[in-house]
Amino acid sequence: MAADESWREPDRRFVVSGPARPRDQRDLMGRPFFALARRPRFEPVRYRSRQIDVIVRASADEGMATIWDADVLLWLAGQIVEALNHGRWVSRHVRFTPWQLFQDLGWADSAHQYRRLRGALVRLETTRVATSLRTPPDWPAQSFAWISDLGISRTEGVSLTLPIWFMEGVCDRSRVLTLDPAYFQLAGGLERWLYRLARRHAGRQKAGWTFDVADLHARSGSLTPLRNFMIDIGTIVRRQSIPGYDFRLISGGKPGVLRTVPTGRSTVPGENYVDHTVASDADYTVGAGAELPLLQVQKPAEPSDSKAEIGPVTYITNIITYYVGDSDLSASPVRVEKKAREAVADRGAGAS
Repeated sequence: MAADESWREPDRRFVVSGPARPRDQRDLMGRPFFALARRPRFEPVRYRSRQIDVIVRASADEGMATIWDADVLLWLAGQIVEALNHGRWVSRHVRFTPWQLFQDLGWADSAHQYRRLRGALVRLETTRVATSLRTPPDWPAQSFAWISDLGISRTEGVSLTLPIWFMEGVCDRSRVLTLDPAYFQLAGGLERWLYRLARRHAGRQKAGWTFDVADLHARSGSLTPLRNFMIDIGTIVRRQSIPGYDFRLISGGKPGVLRTVPTGRSTVPGENYVDHTVASDADYTVGAGAELPLLQVQKPAEPSDSKAEIGPVTYITNIITYYVGDSDLSASPVRVEKKAREAVADRGAGAS
């Protein structure tokens, strides 16, 4: 059995034995799978875009797993990818010592961090996720907890089981991206979410990527009203605190658009090139004054992929949705509507 499929064997356990760089899944980046605030969240997340549904429900006692709790999953993903890269056997049944996690993530080895880890594990176990991402059309959404069968002891460390949905994404290494270690030092939940969004869509391409702020608000799952969300975005733009990327707000109506481009501030070289022909989840319209180019890229078909089209295919990207109603703009809004195509390189992101 290939190493990438060995985790499907039922009863064997993968024991973490060394350091590894955390990894993130494209599928989890830029969608509302985790709460962005430290205060407990009990209101469910309900998000839908095209054929993709994401529903996240919190425990009545512990609250929803947060984007800081997700660090545990990113670390486990890195451990699994590292093992696969060296041809080692892996399993979704995992055991590790907290000390190793603290070392790799830069957590201080103290009683406080043990409490932090325990809280994160409990919330990951009690948060329920249902998603149609990577599910064939007309199939029911997959439902799972982030971890199950949790055990914590002084002698054995931590044992847990990861869901099949998570393992399928991690073991397909085309869906996995490295992270800048400075990400784990970001204090704000929205900052962390924006970094992951930029890492997925902008990658290391010079042209960067552009997002409609209203669409970002929906994608984030934030309970913050849109007006306050825009203020928070503006604060992050002024601080420029996100490693590896510059962010800039562009006018063109309310609430405007956010542009991100990679910089030299990243502390690690980029891996897993992100193709700039990858579309986002929505259809887009450009409002007057948005100053956003419509980028057309000629990309040859890939004969080795049965889904590739024959001959060159034109991908239209970086088209921003914004409806400008009655406003004080002197020019009438220019509406350009076009369905964005999912690139072949992003077929693993789950778009139908």
